[in-house]
Amino acid sequence: MTNKQSDRFLGSLHDCYFGTDTRVNKDLANELKGKNVVVAGAGRGIGRACAEMFAHAPIKSLSLVALEQDEVDETAAICRGANPSLATKAQALDVKDAAAVKAFLEAVEAEFGSLDVVHMNAGRPPQWLPTAEGDPGIWWDTVAVSLQGCYNFSRYALPIMQKTGEGRIIFTASAGAHSNRGMGSYITAKLGVVRLAEIIHVENHALNNNIKAFAIHPGSSPTRFYHDFKDKVEGRSRPGSYIVENAEGEEKSAQTAVSFLEKGTFDTPYMAAGMVATLASGRLDFMSGRYVDCAIKVEDYQGRKDSILKNDLYRVRLNAGDGHLIPVLDY
Repeated sequence: MTNKQSDRFLGSLHDCYFGTDTRVNKDLANELKGKNVVVAGAGRGIGRACAEMFAHAPIKSLSLVALEQDEVDETAAICRGANPSLATKAQALDVKDAAAVKAFLEAVEAEFGSLDVVHMNAGRPPQWLPTAEGDPGIWWDTVAVSLQGCYNFSRYALPIMQKTGEGRIIFTASAGAHSNRGMGSYITAKLGVVRLAEIIHVENHALNNNIKAFAIHPGSSPTRFYHDFKDKVEGRSRPGSYIVENAEGEEKSAQTAVSFLEKGTFDTPYMAAGMVATLASGRLDFMSGRYVDCAIKVEDYQGRKDSILKNDLYRVRLNAGDGHLIPVLDY
């Protein structure tokens, strides 16, 4: 996927704006009042920005998960600094650990009474290598952190949400889901996440509840995804890096990733955070089960609502030629 190719499906924003910024848009912030929110992958970058965006709204509680306790504690402290009355819960866990996820979400329900919003943002950098190269363990771990993590949080959040008949689940997917070479583990994981959001939407629509699910493209932010690769290329190492020393292909992978990413235009993590807050508010509920590009303005989606629904846009479909799309077999 070249930068020129990516322009075909990316919006033009690079940051949040008034319409999506709870720090200045009090109408949006007030639409989140009283909600119990969970953000997984909240230790830094996009997840931390999302947590901050929620903290500037009058939510009831903010429960945060990351792999490293010190990082998630720091995020919680930042959020309490923005909103001293905010109830927070912070825990380090591996999103691949279903038992740990189940225990955490049940503890959130017990402590705060309900679960309204779950944002599963956790991920790990892939190897930027062809399928014929690279480390099999890293390939599968990349898939698992994103896809298994999204499943685990959905599996144990949905029964809680179904008690009240409402809730919103937001996955961090990627425009990379629509690529077709160079980082197959990441592409596979993110495409799976897009379809999982649709599955959850269809299943809960059939139950006549108000549970929504979305898969977002968060933009390209210089988070750990980028810095771990850059550190490897420049000969640096840091504790907790996702770079596995001596693993097959890591050197080539890092060089390829940095070469590609440095040619692009970076977005701030608050661009995604603003869209996540907006999706949590319900303003774009008609996009449930669909792919949402955070670089597109909310008002643009709203203005195209009828067309999006009529033509079933922002979904993954098989094009069989002559404009014919193979229909999804709902049952």
